[in-house]
Amino acid sequence: MTSPNLSLSSNDDEIALDITSPTSRLQKEQLKSKFRLAAIDDIEKKSRYEIKEKADEIKRLLCMRVGRYTVNASGVTKSHLASWWSTFGFAKEEVSGETYFVSNFVSCQKCFTTYRYGSSSTESISRHQCNSSISSSPKSATIDNQFTLDKHFIKEKKIFRHFEKQNATKLFCNWVSDSFRPISMIEDQGFYEICSYFYDLGTKNYNRNMDVQSLFQSRQTVSRCIVDQAQYYRQQLSDIIREPLDNHCVTLSPDMWSDKFRQLSYLGVTATFIDINMKFKKFTLCCRSFPVELRKTGENISKVLKEEFDKYKIDRFDSVYWVSDRGSNFIRCFNLNMVEPILCFAHRMHNVLTITFMNKKIDDYFNDEDIEDIPDNIDQEEYLGDESMSLAVKRILLTIKYTKNLVKYVKMSNLNELIVKLGGEGTTTLKQSVVTRWLSLFTCVESVYLNYDATLLALEHRRATKYLNELSKNNLIDLLLLLTPLHVALQSIQIDMAPSLHLVVPFYQKLLNDYGSYSKLVASAKKKKPSLFQNSFVSDHLLTESSGVQFFRERIYEKLLELFVFDDRHYIAMCLHPAMREMDGIPYHTKTGCYNNIRQYLQDEEVGIINTPTTTDTLSTNKRRKLLHKFLEEDEDEDAHEAEQTQTQILDSNIDIVDDDNLLVHKSSIRRSHSNSSLSTEFSYRTNYRTLKPDELDLYLETDIPSTIVKENPIDFWSSEFASRFPRLKNFARKILSIPATSSGTERLFSYSGIILNSRRQRLSPDQVDNMLVIRSARQILSNIKQVD
Repeated sequence: MTSPNLSLSSNDDEIALDITSPTSRLQKEQLKSKFRLAAIDDIEKKSRYEIKEKADEIKRLLCMRVGRYTVNASGVTKSHLASWWSTFGFAKEEVSGETYFVSNFVSCQKCFTTYRYGSSSTESISRHQCNSSISSSPKSATIDNQFTLDKHFIKEKKIFRHFEKQNATKLFCNWVSDSFRPISMIEDQGFYEICSYFYDLGTKNYNRNMDVQSLFQSRQTVSRCIVDQAQYYRQQLSDIIREPLDNHCVTLSPDMWSDKFRQLSYLGVTATFIDINMKFKKFTLCCRSFPVELRKTGENISKVLKEEFDKYKIDRFDSVYWVSDRGSNFIRCFNLNMVEPILCFAHRMHNVLTITFMNKKIDDYFNDEDIEDIPDNIDQEEYLGDESMSLAVKRILLTIKYTKNLVKYVKMSNLNELIVKLGGEGTTTLKQSVVTRWLSLFTCVESVYLNYDATLLALEHRRATKYLNELSKNNLIDLLLLLTPLHVALQSIQIDMAPSLHLVVPFYQKLLNDYGSYSKLVASAKKKKPSLFQNSFVSDHLLTESSGVQFFRERIYEKLLELFVFDDRHYIAMCLHPAMREMDGIPYHTKTGCYNNIRQYLQDEEVGIINTPTTTDTLSTNKRRKLLHKFLEEDEDEDAHEAEQTQTQILDSNIDIVDDDNLLVHKSSIRRSHSNSSLSTEFSYRTNYRTLKPDELDLYLETDIPSTIVKENPIDFWSSEFASRFPRLKNFARKILSIPATSSGTERLFSYSGIILNSRRQRLSPDQVDNMLVIRSARQILSNIKQVD
């Protein structure tokens, strides 16, 4: 067997390795351990079927287009005289500056179809036809030319006849009715793909009498295919995240829940990462049942997670970042594996409202580390029975209770359709609040308020107006006023396909500002929800603050200060957004600690160490993680004292919420520091000190950045050519921005799985749901990669 002649296309700085060269068995094994193509290229004593599988594996790797696997074009040379060499070449793999070339297989440069090379015949290779290639034979040239012409002219698509569409509609109707299938299945993309496939088969076999029944497979066959496809896509996902894993740019978000119907517990994990092209991506790592014989302890969770890690070649817990709630079992798991997770912002908000609207007695023994979810009606009756509580406070609590009772009755009585019919244009159905999620209460109350009149008419038809008698629009407005800032903050931060960690601290500051006084709360609500709060009726009602609104507004403010603890990475993410690098409103000590942490990373050779102090001025880890308000209470130097005095003013003037999409922007960033002009279109920052030698952080903080490349998504900046001025800082930003602010996206994804699991008719096993979710998320990522290519 001879090695391919690669001298024409190999670069001088490449180290070309060939497994067929005279090397010892040990050297060959070393190549196989380092290069995946080296193991595939070894066809000694392999059957014809195994060689075919190896060829298909090479094609699969090339189709991924990840940069590691490419086809090295050979071309027609003295060594390769056949004309098909203009299309074919040898696959190559690059790892850490070294290159391995396949010698036993050749691949098409355009469609990546791979054949065995070196056998007695090359007929299959010479007869290969690719949609992108043009054959040299006259007959095939005519066909290919016709194909090329067809591509350049838009053919008019004829619609089906009216009676044909009517018959199809009847068949759809019979299908969903006979089998009790959801009507939405008709609009599934997968259903379109199946119909298109059948149509294409019909056009190709129009003159043949085909048995259509033979195309339909049994449930067992499809189930086996799901298993095989899931394994295939897990391998592809493993290859895709290999480079982000090596560069510590992957974050995992775990979640556990129980299936009451099957009496099983489930563990799901989603992964977010930023690839080498600075694209934010997300997929399902696993969604599996938790072993019945195991208790849900931190030790057992750690064991189960490690089993899932092996499928994706994740070696250690500390090779990824973590975002989680503060369930005691998860905290124990992280402590055992010496990792420090980012605490979910949405769970913190949920706990703030849980304590705010519950009996004070619960506050005495409430342990945030041990309680993940608290039902929103625990001891509420005792709370209402407290004689020391004012009538206005009880009225807000009763509004919550009566609103939930109303929506529950409407749902059970199937009145939503009647409400929409009676309300006319603009009327919507009433939205139900989730029992253990206070943050869904805003949507529930808003739906009742906006459809109040239509709901009253519908209840009159059923003679059930008692469900609305205790609910007045004024009480609903008071409750909406209290919930609006939290709702808007969560809407902006709970984004699945973009970085969000940098938004946590600014929105927390904005919440403290909004709940700090009644006038600011009203002004904020009018700006964020003008359709609710800017009509004359509501404006008159909001002129004075009721004692009930005052009580809960102050209580929310108190719990915001009490329950929130920030990680160093929250401040670092804020600094790494070019529009927030000034870190307005952040105390001097916290800002200095953030800069020192970034500088420590830039100086360390170990990528994972970002929190080690470099000087005696750097805050200790525990001190840096104090509550933000605790920093404000400390006696600091003159600059810190000045920052404290002007914090409220900064929050009012520098932080704003865009009305149309509720995303954060900083007004003061659109200027040049120490400039008299307020119309500058540049972003700038001047440090208060100068190190002996300016580093990348100094350059980043002091450089004038064109406003045209500063977007709401920080990845837009770090993926620009301008960011190449800060290569090490860009690499650091890629790591930090891969961390989402919440794990709520994980819960939303797996709540969908729970619906499937709880369905008696579906009869899906936990393993099937796991495989289906993996296939679904992998296809989405691969589809995005193909669109980019």
